[in-house]
Amino acid sequence: MNICTLKNVTKRYGPRTVLDIDRLDLAPGEFFVLVGPSGSGKTTLLRIVAGLIQPTRGEVILDGRSAKGLPPHLRKIGVVFQGLALWPHMSVRGNIALGLEHVVPDAAERTRRIEETARELSIQNHLASRPTRLSGGERQRVALARALVRRPKLLLLDEPFSDLDARLRRSIARLVRDLHDQHGMSTLLITHDRTDAHLLADRIGVMKDGKLLACDRPGALYEEPGSAFVAEFLTDAAILSGRVDDDGMVQTVLGRLALTEAVEAGRTVHVAVRPDEIVVGQGPVPGRVVACEFLGGSWRCRVTVGPDEVAVLHDQPLAPGQDVQLSTPAGSRQVLRVES
Repeated sequence: MNICTLKNVTKRYGPRTVLDIDRLDLAPGEFFVLVGPSGSGKTTLLRIVAGLIQPTRGEVILDGRSAKGLPPHLRKIGVVFQGLALWPHMSVRGNIALGLEHVVPDAAERTRRIEETARELSIQNHLASRPTRLSGGERQRVALARALVRRPKLLLLDEPFSDLDARLRRSIARLVRDLHDQHGMSTLLITHDRTDAHLLADRIGVMKDGKLLACDRPGALYEEPGSAFVAEFLTDAAILSGRVDDDGMVQTVLGRLALTEAVEAGRTVHVAVRPDEIVVGQGPVPGRVVACEFLGGSWRCRVTVGPDEVAVLHDQPLAPGQDVQLSTPAGSRQVLRVES
């Protein structure tokens, strides 16, 4: 039985549809990351699951039961909001305890849970402090503690790392994954950052314009994204088009590429090529460097090849305007689109 299921869920504001999901299932113990650009409907979906807003139509099922009419505090859900939503006039203890009396009526048990959760998140020495006196990472831990003290079956995280620097972001992300594994709960994290998805997810869902375009394991989406948008969003892939030859290969600016499925000869197809699939400095394909950016261990360079532009990885910077030779990628390509 799934911990959460959305069936035919739509949310409209007047004539505008901001969410339209046919079905989404979250399994017990699963860490599910929902990615997509700003305005794609991610936060709307999370708020519907949390019971903070109601869908225009459709059904949310939590732990096998319809959540229709079920208030947020009875959904066995913990939420970490974007911006954390900590009350500055309250102590850390007060923030963690906020609303807990609706879930844990016994005062002694509430105190025990607060102190136990604070120790787990290494903020036990800050219980009397105000959030404004804490660092960004400590405030993040307070928000996590407030969600976890309820012993949720489902943890919802809305862009939880957006205000953190790169080093702290990775540290808190690892903490979140460790807490997920230790508590055995399900987690739904929404983000616009694909790095979070690749680092944390058991499965990734990709949203655009209120719709769920793809949903699969990170490795599966990496190899077979299913659409040009998913390929570009998750991997910086170049989308190339070409005509299919009589032998089933497609002719592109990077050479002849094999396809994972048979397509009628003469048809034009669109395929994706990731930066890591192209080798710079060897191969038959001439290109010209447009620009390079440093990634910390390698350089990602934009290279024009004929009328198209591809991204490649290299161990050293290449000068804009420099002529280079590129390899023809090996392996078979998933067909993303066949032109009519």
